[in-house]
Amino acid sequence: MKKMVNLCMAALLSCSMLAGCSSGKDNSGTGEKKDITIAFLPNEDENAERSSEAFHMLKEEVQAALGDNYNVKIAKLDNYNAVMEAMVSGTAQIAWESGATFAASYMKDDKIQPILSYGPNGDPEKSGYNAYIATNKKHAADFQGMSRDEKLKSLKGKSFGFVSPTSTSGCLVPTTAFWKLFGPDGDKTVSKKEQINIKNAADGGVFSEVQNGGDHQGAVQLLVNDKVYAGAFCCTYGDSFKDQLDILDTTFVPNGPLWVNTSALNKEEISKLTDHFVNLTADTAKNKDFFDQEKGFFFEAEEDPATFKFFKTDVSRYQFILDMYKDQ
Repeated sequence: MKKMVNLCMAALLSCSMLAGCSSGKDNSGTGEKKDITIAFLPNEDENAERSSEAFHMLKEEVQAALGDNYNVKIAKLDNYNAVMEAMVSGTAQIAWESGATFAASYMKDDKIQPILSYGPNGDPEKSGYNAYIATNKKHAADFQGMSRDEKLKSLKGKSFGFVSPTSTSGCLVPTTAFWKLFGPDGDKTVSKKEQINIKNAADGGVFSEVQNGGDHQGAVQLLVNDKVYAGAFCCTYGDSFKDQLDILDTTFVPNGPLWVNTSALNKEEISKLTDHFVNLTADTAKNKDFFDQEKGFFFEAEEDPATFKFFKTDVSRYQFILDMYKDQ
């Protein structure tokens, strides 16, 4: 995941790159294999290698689900926006990225649909992760004795770091929290959400400066290096810096989906995918480490993935994210 210096350029580059990679064209009856491309957004930290290995595991399972008449590939992309553009354009047909990236894609084209999610014992009610708003430990004394809302309100006029505009936990969740405090139903400081996650105070925004880390690792580094007064990230990305971070707020967010472009995948293909993954176990997986906490697909999970199972889902599970996008 690289910092989003130029989203439009990244999207154009990703589409041109993917065009030569896979069209998702149905070659049934011609003797040719149908190409399927999975959009891949890798980590660029100490977990980069494991991230790549995890997506290779996903590729193996998609291949096993669809069968020998398919050629499943992975396309490495630069950022969430590039994933969205690849999926909407059809140059990638499957993605496994944030719920917000799915939602942004769905709002562009409702042929983009979530089909699977995951969690402990396949229980949707327990399937999620934590989104955090935090500050550098050196500022911890500033918040002593404050309630949750008082802490967040005190960030007004300070600098704030988001992950990226299409990150669920790194943008939509914190934006919604601040919107409730500073928006029309709060103290009416702002009338548009861009005054929270885009505009600086000089332009009518809540924060003195708004920065984007580009990915969760980058957002954590903004906090660790005190480049912003407070910021957002999720999951275990801050674990290596626990002694340098002070958590101000925690929100539980439903796990993101595996989502597809239904213009490129037909009902039979989608059924093959859902049936395969819903029944996937450590014993049936192509790679027996798939559910391993250290070496498996869910190596970044906050819980032991040994209990994880996939379950079918649909757009209704992510309606809360679509609602968050309102008035953006």
